Amino acid sequence: MSRSSPSQPLTLTYYGHCAFLWRTTGGLRVLADPYRNKAERYWFNRLFPTVECDLGLITHAHFDHDAADRLPEGASLLRMPGQFRQQDMSIQGIRDFHSGASGLRGMANVMFLLETEGLRFLHIGDNRADWPEAVSEAVGRVDVLMVTVDDTCHLLSYEEVGALIARVDARIVIPMHYQVPGLMPDSCGLKPPEGWLATQPNVRRLEGHQVALSPGDLPASTEVSAFQPSPDSLSAPEAAP
Repeated sequence: MSRSSPSQPLTLTYYGHCAFLWRTTGGLRVLADPYRNKAERYWFNRLFPTVECDLGLITHAHFDHDAADRLPEGASLLRMPGQFRQQDMSIQGIRDFHSGASGLRGMANVMFLLETEGLRFLHIGDNRADWPEAVSEAVGRVDVLMVTVDDTCHLLSYEEVGALIARVDARIVIPMHYQVPGLMPDSCGLKPPEGWLATQPNVRRLEGHQVALSPGDLPASTEVSAFQPSPDSLSAPEAAP
């Protein structure tokens, strides 16, 4: 499809935690990391909402990232490394390791690099920050980075987040994996990222849950974009404790 006359803008929608939906100019819908509870880990007051998508991405097999059962019946599912292309989006799954103790025990994590309309997005899942040079070579240029950060430093310290941002030199940084009031109870153990946001020199607080993006929208220097979650996330059916 010609970029000069797209049928619709490329949009990115946030559903809370680490769940994002890309809708390309050609109409492809790609959803990353839908969440769920499990019996001994109640992190979400609501079920993951019904989200129409063509392809689901799951970075690793933790409950708060792998609610494959919430995907539409006709959606495809991708949770492995490799090079893939669907319609007007190319997707690269880059295998590395989960941060912290899970990674030290050998738990794999697949970061997803998505490219469409000249923009490159990196969703790191729960990846460690100190990945090796071979992974950096696979990642290459990043325009928009989704990075795990909350004020408990549950997965990455502020210093690790800063080092990762500097490493990929993204123009837009989107925090994820933090407590969303109304969606996640205090007992989940996470906190919002307000302390971290206060350390960042250039923060854009979005009033909504969705943005349209094009290469011309990229800021000249790194900017943090803090989303509101989709209202669908907060109005979805209540999850059983």
